[in-house]
Amino acid sequence: MKKNIFIILLIIISIFSCSKKGEVDSNKNTKKKVEIILSDDNEDNNKENIEIRDYNEDELKENALNSLKEFLSLTYTPENVYKAYDDFYSSDYKKILKTTRGISDAESYVNSNPFLDFEFETTINKVHSITIDGKKAYIDVDTTVYDRDTANTTKSKQTFIMEYENNKWVISY
Repeated sequence: MKKNIFIILLIIISIFSCSKKGEVDSNKNTKKKVEIILSDDNEDNNKENIEIRDYNEDELKENALNSLKEFLSLTYTPENVYKAYDDFYSSDYKKILKTTRGISDAESYVNSNPFLDFEFETTINKVHSITIDGKKAYIDVDTTVYDRDTANTTKSKQTFIMEYENNKWVISY
């Protein structure tokens, strides 16, 4: 039954998108998108559980960039190490920390004295592009990077990858 509903939805969406191809959008920079959420966890199997939400790509891009800027502004203090672990590291990166360094929570991360994780102070000079692909955002920027250990400054072009996880943008590794 659920496969049939899914197939019907795909057909409707493809017909809708084909009929819209012939229309000319007067504002090509504005893309109207929706997010359709299908769920299996309803009690009455005869009811469809579909939620349709507006998908504002510009807002998602702005939120990803703001989250990246906030992360890059963190200095090496115990409070900021907690904040980085709790608010900005993806679950995949936390798994890497656990397997490679034995870090299982923010407290053990702070106690590990992760100076090298905060060695670089990065400032965004120019944003070239932000691309949303699924739950990831690819942010291409020109940066100034200050190495706190060697006191050297370099300029470079970097791509940061953010991931949308638990209703927030986090650093993806």
